[in-house]
Amino acid sequence: MGTGRSRTDFDELETSKSKLATRYFIMKLQIVCAGIGGRGVLLASTILIETAVKTGLKAMASDEYGMSQRGGSVVSLVKVGDFASPLVGRESADILLAFEESEFYRNLLFLKSGGIALINSAKKAFAPDVEELMRQRAIRYYLLDADAIAMKKGMMQASNMAMLGFFSTLQISPYTAENIEETIRKKVKARLVEKNYEVFQAGYKLAQSSQS
Repeated sequence: MGTGRSRTDFDELETSKSKLATRYFIMKLQIVCAGIGGRGVLLASTILIETAVKTGLKAMASDEYGMSQRGGSVVSLVKVGDFASPLVGRESADILLAFEESEFYRNLLFLKSGGIALINSAKKAFAPDVEELMRQRAIRYYLLDADAIAMKKGMMQASNMAMLGFFSTLQISPYTAENIEETIRKKVKARLVEKNYEVFQAGYKLAQSSQS
């Protein structure tokens, strides 16, 4: 008569190993969120931080903004993992989320070679010189008209949700659509949750269709 582990025991072990991998193996991740005041940059970075914390990861942020209430530049530096400082150095960021195209150019210096950029822009492609720079630095980038998506849903100020929806398809742990959605439902005002979630889903679906 055998005394080995049962199938259930092995399933539980594999589940535990998966959770440990999520918590300890993946991470470090540096994200730059850049935009202008009043467009939800700080809310987006808060959602990224709290989503990471919810999954058991360490996360911190450093926000830089002056005239944020008047459309000035806003930059939120998000670091996930075991970091001592919240600052992100030049060419160190893994991801640049540019909520305005102008802020993409301003903050590109943060993004490392081989990094990922998601840019809110109505353009279908960059100018040839910018395309060449992206190629030379092996930067994978996506242009998303998040403003148009949000406007179509009657929520112009929720273009940040379209950005997060698209971002959730890029398979960057712990930022799954389910994890981000859960945080959105906790952080957004109750009366605005469903409309914000609609915009998030629209960004998600657009990404899915463009990647298929």
